[in-house]
Amino acid sequence: ARCVGAALAIAVAVAGCGYHFPGAAATLPGGGTKLRVTRFENRTRSPGLENDVLEAIEAEVARRGQFSISGDGETPDLILEGTISSLETRPIAFSSTDEALQYETVMTLSARLRDPHNGAIVWRVSSLRENDSYGAVSQTVVPQSSVFQSQSTLNSNDLNQLTDVQLSESQNREALDRVLDNASRDLYNSMVEDF
Repeated sequence: ARCVGAALAIAVAVAGCGYHFPGAAATLPGGGTKLRVTRFENRTRSPGLENDVLEAIEAEVARRGQFSISGDGETPDLILEGTISSLETRPIAFSSTDEALQYETVMTLSARLRDPHNGAIVWRVSSLRENDSYGAVSQTVVPQSSVFQSQSTLNSNDLNQLTDVQLSESQNREALDRVLDNASRDLYNSMVEDF
């Protein structure tokens, strides 16, 4: 009985101070619950990146289950639109012979929620930046790491059979997938929390 009373007291105190879990709001800024995600303008040199961003955001909205994506012919409460301003991959670690050992993938995007009824912008985020790094040669990839084991499409046997170029390309795609997942999650949380 004491434990239940203590837990109840803590729950009331936490609720009373305004604390809540990120991304747990009941409505979007402007009061909407039905969202249309448009294909973001792609200002990068990566063709098709706008499709990857669209799919990642729609998957995040569906995964959270709080809001619905409006179908064709339906009028949404709000429209999410934006711009992918950059996608860069750059070396961040080198060997003693200046061979790139590790790369970083960085994506920057901006987004806004627009009310389709009056055109008003009810929320925006500028220059959201997401990054992830990856090993470019087999000696820099740690197959025992939790990231490799849970997210990689490769297994430890593949590392010794792939050329450095093949490994780097595979790792680059996986890093981009993590960047997309993080960007869609952070965008969703920012949108729902109205930051």
